[in-house]
Amino acid sequence: MLKLIFTSLFLMYLYPITSKAEDNNSIAQQRIWAAKGDSCVQAYDFFHAMQFYNNLTEEFINQNASVTRNIAELYRRTGNNEAWLNRLLYLHPDSMTYNDLRLMFFANKNLGKEDQMVILADTILRANPYDSEIVTSMATYFNDTEHPDKALAICGDYMQRDSTNLGVMRQYGYATYLLGNYEDAIKTYKKLEVNGFENYESALIIGYSLLKLDSAWNARPYLRKAVEKRKGKEYSSYLHLGNANIACGEYREGIANLEKVIEIITPDNELYYSIYNSIGEAFYKQQQYEKAAKAFLECTKYKSDNPLVYYNIAQMCKGMKDDKREIKYSKKFLDISHHLADTPQNKELIQSVEERVEYLSKHATK
Repeated sequence: MLKLIFTSLFLMYLYPITSKAEDNNSIAQQRIWAAKGDSCVQAYDFFHAMQFYNNLTEEFINQNASVTRNIAELYRRTGNNEAWLNRLLYLHPDSMTYNDLRLMFFANKNLGKEDQMVILADTILRANPYDSEIVTSMATYFNDTEHPDKALAICGDYMQRDSTNLGVMRQYGYATYLLGNYEDAIKTYKKLEVNGFENYESALIIGYSLLKLDSAWNARPYLRKAVEKRKGKEYSSYLHLGNANIACGEYREGIANLEKVIEIITPDNELYYSIYNSIGEAFYKQQQYEKAAKAFLECTKYKSDNPLVYYNIAQMCKGMKDDKREIKYSKKFLDISHHLADTPQNKELIQSVEERVEYLSKHATK
């Protein structure tokens, strides 16, 4: 009997000891798995790292900030932004580091969570106004979302402390370009080019800015360089170069460049109208009235309710001494002339066309 009681008591005490040992072994095993997972992350072996981390309990992960960070890094590296951010949010506020805040900023940025991104950026930059990567990221976001004034402000503030950072300088220059401050854009992008940032973007923006400042002759080399950089696969450089050519009297080259745009782009009424209108003007300046009339006629496909299109055609017919066609397109102009703005100049134009039609109707010879 005594032996049976002793055996029972031994088993009672043995059970918690065994359970405790199993718990210790479990923690030790999890530490081994965590270490193996961490090693795989360091070796960029994210596939096997995930297999090791999947063996860990949430309790163990949450009690080990370094493991939490490595798992977050794994998700970042594999493009799972939602999981990356969620894992960082498990970090206790007291253990949150400056780098954790930065990583949370980029996770929110990738997920398009703009409000949180802006709040984190403000917190980070108050702690460290020299964090140029955050400044550049925010400026890029502002420029891309049509808030170049905000990009200009954040970059300008940073450049008062450090005027050498090319990433910040680039976004500053792009913001000035978007805002129409073309002289500042040229100055900034030329400085970028001196420092090695010489590419399609710099060539196009300098060229276009010079064109907008009525310096078409100086714009041409930059716009030609932009065409070369994209190897003829992008239309903006052809468009601006064509307009620069025409402004400089290089009509043949200008027409060829504008026709190249038509080959590249998908149909776009506003753009097609602008291109054919420029081609028409180029032919007109060469007194090639028939070709100009054909180009202006193309404009009617994209803006059939624009009276000035028909006025231009009528003027080309006048140049060809084709009275009947001049009457035809002058009448089309008059039929929709009510679309013109009610200004003294337009009233005078309408009156002159009416008088011209009346005259031709009596004296037309062709």
